[in-house]
Amino acid sequence: MSRWSSSRTSLFTSLLLSILLLSAKAVAATDPEPLEFGYIHLPPFGYTDGEGQPGGYLVELARRVFTAMDQPVSFVQHPAARLYRQMDSGETAFTLAAANLHRLQATAVEADEPAITLTLTLYRRKDTQPVSDAEQLKGRHVVLMKDYSYGQLGRFFEAESDAMRITEARTHKSALQMIQFGRADYLLNYQTPADTTIAQQGLSGLARDVIGKVDVHFFVSKAQENAQVLADDWDWHLRELKQDDRLPSADYYDMMAP
Repeated sequence: MSRWSSSRTSLFTSLLLSILLLSAKAVAATDPEPLEFGYIHLPPFGYTDGEGQPGGYLVELARRVFTAMDQPVSFVQHPAARLYRQMDSGETAFTLAAANLHRLQATAVEADEPAITLTLTLYRRKDTQPVSDAEQLKGRHVVLMKDYSYGQLGRFFEAESDAMRITEARTHKSALQMIQFGRADYLLNYQTPADTTIAQQGLSGLARDVIGKVDVHFFVSKAQENAQVLADDWDWHLRELKQDDRLPSADYYDMMAP
């Protein structure tokens, strides 16, 4: 090969590499950075598996909606109190939580479409009196899950905390065992996570009374400049996925919860 041909080849290679590098930079510049979606440990709805991977019904539902939105996200589990603080600051951009959650009303935009409706249930020993209204809990020892929100019912416990004895539990197992062993009268919990724990741990002697329903909505931190647009976009795509029956099966995630 002549020196001229070699020089032309080197020049062509350099130009090609420059074009490829500029193209890569252009793509990188247009690809949005993943935003954080925060979730709490609430199997089978949200959890981190033994390999450190996010799982659960609401995690998978969120993954499908974000994919339809072309919105890259990272999934990170947090304790509830930290999650809400990070939504306030914008470090966490998105979460799913009880509708009208007063903790996020000032710092997040709430979407309209329910992602799922959860059942609120009171657990008791079989020999303890059934309850059909929260007012009947006055004067009793009630267990609540630490940092959980219970929709409108949560405000009742805040307002009437002096009228009953309240203990907060960190895990579903410890909360249910308090009832099982007679250390408290009632436990307020979300039915599916509690029933999952009862089945997995082989807990017995318990009865339950449904006391309410809570819709779960999508929240966007107001630290995001386009928070309302993101909330509206989520609603539109969630409705489309529901209509097309392309949401995950809740029964599957009941069985898969750790």
